[in-house]
Amino acid sequence: MWFQEIIKIITIKCICGDSMKNVHIFPSTTFLEPYIEFISKNFDSKEHLFLIPGKGIEVKITPRDNVVQLTRNTKSFWRLIYEMNKSEKVFLHNLFNVKIVFLLFFQPWLLRKCNWVVWGGDLYYYKSRKKTLKSAFYEKFRGYVIKNIGGLITHIKGDYELAKFWYGAKGKYYYCFMYPSNLYKEYNLDCIKNESKKIIILIGNSANPSNNHLEIFEKIKKYKEYNLEIICPLSYDNTQYRDQVISRGKEIFGEKFRPLIVFIPFNEYLDLLAQVDVAIFNHKRQQAMGNITTLLGLGKKVYVRDDITTWEFFIEHGLKVFNSNSDFDDLFEDIGKRLREANMENVKNKFSVEKLRDDWEQIFNSGAIL
Repeated sequence: MWFQEIIKIITIKCICGDSMKNVHIFPSTTFLEPYIEFISKNFDSKEHLFLIPGKGIEVKITPRDNVVQLTRNTKSFWRLIYEMNKSEKVFLHNLFNVKIVFLLFFQPWLLRKCNWVVWGGDLYYYKSRKKTLKSAFYEKFRGYVIKNIGGLITHIKGDYELAKFWYGAKGKYYYCFMYPSNLYKEYNLDCIKNESKKIIILIGNSANPSNNHLEIFEKIKKYKEYNLEIICPLSYDNTQYRDQVISRGKEIFGEKFRPLIVFIPFNEYLDLLAQVDVAIFNHKRQQAMGNITTLLGLGKKVYVRDDITTWEFFIEHGLKVFNSNSDFDDLFEDIGKRLREANMENVKNKFSVEKLRDDWEQIFNSGAIL
């Protein structure tokens, strides 16, 4: 289109000087700081620039020369365009940002050097979006971007296949489990004490309706008289849905229901996960992978749906999980020492920091398509 050619000519004419090799466009989330730290420890920080557009979750970001918070002003807008054009590669950590989608649509020459780090919800927008004229219009732009983007990064091969099926994606597939949150965590389980003998059940990972908490509540309410504790992390996302979950949880389980509505530091959260006996994730798409791999690495019994791409992922990686589509008649059956240790060993080997570094090194060193 003629206006795209004009933008391209003007942009290229304005850009000069040394280029930054890798530009990461990353929202302000809990994944951001650990990922920047991981890059700093394992790669040359001078080759990586992090641009953080708009507002996100309030998280602490260590000031660094290669981290730039973008605001909504014109200067930030042109800085974003400038850096995307200068770089050798662009890494889009999720594809939710409307502004980024439109920038890429009107600068299609950038798409071949862009790599989409698929988070799940950004892919499943295809199915979850409200069927309105506005969303249909936006999806046309997104569809063009996804179809022509140069690379897709995910550890869920099924999600890559869905991107091809839903959008006709032509980009190269890169296997990578993406973030330090998915790493195996060493933990001394011998220090865990449960003097009350409660069975601790974790349900979901956020206050997003995609967790489908209420469906699980109905399935396991037959056990409400047991000596158990129901824990639901609800510290971020949809507050209206959060209140609904809390209300129903207390109605069914009473004092045995424990909602977590305040964000806690990771080390405290890990201590919590170490005490869990059973974890149930009822998402109808790929989600909560960091929580799930951590729990499996701790030897916990984990339920996920058997009709999503995550289920196939666990089969491929030799990890035993249980089906949350069931009636939970086996909820309190112990998984046994052999299965527990096999899961822990597989997570330790396949989700190590060495493997994560090797995966990203291969991606960073792959030939840029310019």
